[in-house]
Amino acid sequence: VSTQSTGSSGINAEYGAPPKSKDFKREFKRNPRETTSKRKVSVLRAPAVCKRTTRDPRFDDLSGEFDENMFQESYSFLGSIRSGEKTELQTELKKCKDPRRRDQLVRLINKINTAEKAQAIKAERQKLKVDSRKTAMDNVKQGKNPYFAKKGELRKSELRNKFDKLKKEGNVDTYLAKRRKKNLQKDKKTL
Repeated sequence: VSTQSTGSSGINAEYGAPPKSKDFKREFKRNPRETTSKRKVSVLRAPAVCKRTTRDPRFDDLSGEFDENMFQESYSFLGSIRSGEKTELQTELKKCKDPRRRDQLVRLINKINTAEKAQAIKAERQKLKVDSRKTAMDNVKQGKNPYFAKKGELRKSELRNKFDKLKKEGNVDTYLAKRRKKNLQKDKKTL
């Protein structure tokens, strides 16, 4: 029989750590450490409220992955709504005489115009990507090696299309003048 001292749990005090006592928080000194489970819960007890957690679907995995094509198809009706709003704003602008309100309306109309232009540019880029992908897949079907266009090449073809469009409209000189002016302003800022 060992002569070494043992703790109340029977664990050797020298070789093992004694068990830690659970420290329960209580409101008053004479309250029991735990509520007994043998008594019925009172009827007037406040129900446990489940805390609502808000989540942002843009960054949450539960919402799935973002598919831009699906998004464009699902919300294609917004374009017609925006164009309707634009016509309403233009009619209101013609009737409006308050200079502050006129400025506000002009800003809103410009905002819609820039959004439409950006949407058109995005759609054109997407079309170029799809076309290049189709040609690559056709090459595979014919037994040739597939060639997928790089971002730089897609950008060049986009610029080529843009200049062809400008030539048809006859606005190449004005576009180039604006670009020069813009680049000069950038150079002035850097210097």
